[in-house]
Amino acid sequence: MKRFALIVALSTVLWGAEKVEILRDEYGVPHIFAATAAGAAFGSGYAQAEDRLEEMLRNYRKAEGTMAEAFGPDFVFHDYRQRVWRHRQVAQEHYKDLDPKLRAICEAFQAGVKKFMQEHPEQVPAWAPKLEPWQIIALGRYIIWGWPEGEAGGDLQRGGIQPDPVAYHGSNEMLLAPFRTAMHAPIAVVDPHLSWYGEFRFYEMRIYGGELSFSGAAILGLPFPSLGHNRYLSIAMTTGGPDTSDAYEEEVKDGKYRFKDEWRPLDVRTERIAVKVGSEVKWQEVRIESTHHGPIVAHKDGKAYSLAIPYANEFQLLDTSWRVATAHNLTEAKKALAGLQLMAQNIMIGTVDGDIYYVRNGRVPIRPAGCDTSKPMSGPDGRCEWQGLHPFEDLVQIANPPQGYMQNCNVSPFAMMKDSPLVPEKWAAHPYIYNDARRPPHQRAAMMVDLLDAARDVTAEQMMGIAFSPQVWHAELWQERIRKAAPDSGFARMIAQWNRRSDADSRAALGYYLFKTALGQAGRAVDPPDSLTPDSLSDAAVREALAKAEQRLGSEFSPDAVFGTLFRVGRQGGTRTWPVSGGTLQEAGMATPRAISFSKVGNEMVGHSGQTSTQIVILTKPPQSYMVIPLGESDHQDSGHWDDQAEKLFSKGQAKPTYFANRKELEKHVKGRKELVF
Repeated sequence: MKRFALIVALSTVLWGAEKVEILRDEYGVPHIFAATAAGAAFGSGYAQAEDRLEEMLRNYRKAEGTMAEAFGPDFVFHDYRQRVWRHRQVAQEHYKDLDPKLRAICEAFQAGVKKFMQEHPEQVPAWAPKLEPWQIIALGRYIIWGWPEGEAGGDLQRGGIQPDPVAYHGSNEMLLAPFRTAMHAPIAVVDPHLSWYGEFRFYEMRIYGGELSFSGAAILGLPFPSLGHNRYLSIAMTTGGPDTSDAYEEEVKDGKYRFKDEWRPLDVRTERIAVKVGSEVKWQEVRIESTHHGPIVAHKDGKAYSLAIPYANEFQLLDTSWRVATAHNLTEAKKALAGLQLMAQNIMIGTVDGDIYYVRNGRVPIRPAGCDTSKPMSGPDGRCEWQGLHPFEDLVQIANPPQGYMQNCNVSPFAMMKDSPLVPEKWAAHPYIYNDARRPPHQRAAMMVDLLDAARDVTAEQMMGIAFSPQVWHAELWQERIRKAAPDSGFARMIAQWNRRSDADSRAALGYYLFKTALGQAGRAVDPPDSLTPDSLSDAAVREALAKAEQRLGSEFSPDAVFGTLFRVGRQGGTRTWPVSGGTLQEAGMATPRAISFSKVGNEMVGHSGQTSTQIVILTKPPQSYMVIPLGESDHQDSGHWDDQAEKLFSKGQAKPTYFANRKELEKHVKGRKELVF
């Protein structure tokens, strides 16, 4: 009888086990196959840990505010900010309230991470935090927080109060309607612009399990991607959106704050932050005061300033991401977004049904008329209290515009296409929903509108060319000015005959860059693009700048130097860099659709941010897609995938096939295979 019971138990275990496969292609990108979404999440956790374990663990510490415990006093202020916003507390309190399916996915993901750590204890850092599934919820909050915090911080700044610094975020996104493409299907470009290092360094993956079937970019430490596409639709996001958050000027005295005719007690919390000092861990207590508006983050001239963020108690971001990732059509995707969990973003969705759709998304409080939300509002008088939330239907949005294209490269909805119907006057009753004006596009967006407006019968290759375009907007105006000012100069003729593309192999592009920098402030005045005309400069000033540029080209560079001699891509800590085209070169007033930001490293300008995970998606049935990240998938320098995408793809402005939903083709490119049991 005992033997029979043992056999039954063993057979149950074996029968219930799920096979999870991780196939890696030539670039080390994992393609994860499982029978269920939880099984796929298990494989995702294992794969992410295999490539970037330390970075993942660091992301969890960043989110929960325990960096100083591992890395010392330099991170005390970072930890304090995360405690102010209670990412850990909210995640712990509400994890039980998540949909059971999502809890299963979170727990399976971390089980995969733990399995890798058990198999490879030598890779587990001594400072590794204990893994808890609620950390995934805390990490999601941490990742989106810079946007609403930045909005409210901007209100403080406009009121003369210096807020804590918040990192810049930007992106490109594009959609073409079927009638503009050679395949008669929408084409999407998903092109976020963030740092190539730290928590926003995306992880590339394909993941299949149960209803989950997705290709794209994931934040390291989250179970599945949030930018990319499934079998039915694509989703892209760029910075910009409605005004979701506010600052209030508070009157505080003796542990109380005034609201209308009463003095209310401040909510006071004391947080203990562990700090590594040498070989010891010491504790530092911080006091956090809040009004009903939110935490107090600044003081000036006897006044206190609180920030009101409508995401403060929210925990359902993963639910929104899941519902979008598994949506079958535009209606389902909009229903997912209507949960109002995502930060303020310009969101674009294309579908295999032929739709192209835009929404200026965000969780937007209803404010009373007459309240200036662009600056700190009076807390005591009570007239500018929030009155609920605007429903999703109130937000700026459009489906299938007659232009047949849309782009948002961090611009006003007014500048998304020629003759855009999305004008601010339509939202005049609540201007904070539109949160912009008839603002002309900057160079990058203006160039993109020109390219998309002219696009006809576009192929995947042509769309890739647009996504990686190094074309310099209105350089022809400067070329004409140069011709007039210096018709006899060989150097000037080289620039005047240039094709206006900052291609890596272009000597004229390097000359143009040197000329624009030699102009000084006049050469940098580009935003808005018509703020300076070349005709405003004298012939003498143009000739002087040309002479300076020619002298630099001859003295600082080799005779065969080109744009890519100076502008490079490569990984920090590496020994190799490669030439690259395009980029945002503020010192020269040059900004191409292809966004890369550079910093000086030795004699080179090396990229450090910009295009982080560019995807071109053709929304056929099923979709076909191409993707590239700027460095490499793995943090292991000896893996072959530490900087291989920088060398073989990104430096050349190319993206590779994803083999989405095409296992037969994928198998021809598999270079690594692992089978797990979940």
